[in-house]
Amino acid sequence: MKPSPIDLDDRPRDFGDRLLEERKRLGLEVHELAHLAGQTDYMQKRFENGTSVMPIDYLQALAARSKADVLYIITGSRSC
Repeated sequence: MKPSPIDLDDRPRDFGDRLLEERKRLGLEVHELAHLAGQTDYMQKRFENGTSVMPIDYLQALAARSKADVLYIITGSRSC
């Protein structure tokens, strides 16, 4: 049986909106989440406003070092 295609949102702005929402849900400032993920404040802001695509190593760092719902950031569906 062939699996159903996954309907992923591929607009960087939507990923950024969800990243910003997660940061606020966690009660973190821009510089705090940037530090956890090994990024500069500048890049964190670019990810959040959708002007830069988030690399996989950034998402891996978020998953390992924070309680961010990375599945939600990527797909728009909560993991819990």
